[in-house]
Amino acid sequence: MEEFIMIFTHILVPYDGSEPSAKALDKAIQIVKKDPSAQLTVAHVINLQPVFVADMTFAQPDSYQEQVKAQGDAVIDKVRAITGELPNSDVVILAGSPAQAIIDYAENSDCDLIVMGSRGLSSFKEFMVGSVSHNVILHSHIPVMIMK
Repeated sequence: MEEFIMIFTHILVPYDGSEPSAKALDKAIQIVKKDPSAQLTVAHVINLQPVFVADMTFAQPDSYQEQVKAQGDAVIDKVRAITGELPNSDVVILAGSPAQAIIDYAENSDCDLIVMGSRGLSSFKEFMVGSVSHNVILHSHIPVMIMK
């Protein structure tokens, strides 16, 4: 029998409930199951930053913040149901710009792999704002695996 040597010990999966992020979580679970000592962290990022248009700033209303928090709680419950039997798994909530929050958490928590979904933005939208996965790939010093 061939011996499997695990080269990743702490995997981070940014999860938003979308199909690509679910595929990323499934792939990370497959990797982690091969080594019982490996750690899996699933992160949900809440972006409550103000919206900037030209020289004007718009704060998010309280009702929007409450709705985003409720959606975040639902995502956490879903992730815990999926990862419940895995040892060394955790779910965290991050706040801020999604790409930067993911990169900062991964670097500060000694993650050695980020597994995330690709969102498939339109070419124009991606050109204008960039996707979260694209920004993570560009700015992370940690290897990134993208699931389509």
